[in-house]
Amino acid sequence: WTKEKIAGLTTPDVRQLRVNAERLNAPEIMERCDAVLSERRKAAGAKSRALRAEQKKSLATGEAV
Repeated sequence: WTKEKIAGLTTPDVRQLRVNAERLNAPEIMERCDAVLSERRKAAGAKSRALRAEQKKSLATGEAV
């Protein structure tokens, strides 16, 4: 499994692949899964922070979101 192929999976599928890789003692695949999941968490956190900032700004200016 390449990192690109893993990144194309849904998050639940990446988690399941990681479980399977651990069961089959495939540390390289586990590491790739962990990297993809970590990148997704970082991206989701950044998106969430941006949304909160936008909501805070619109509350301050009285605009609807």
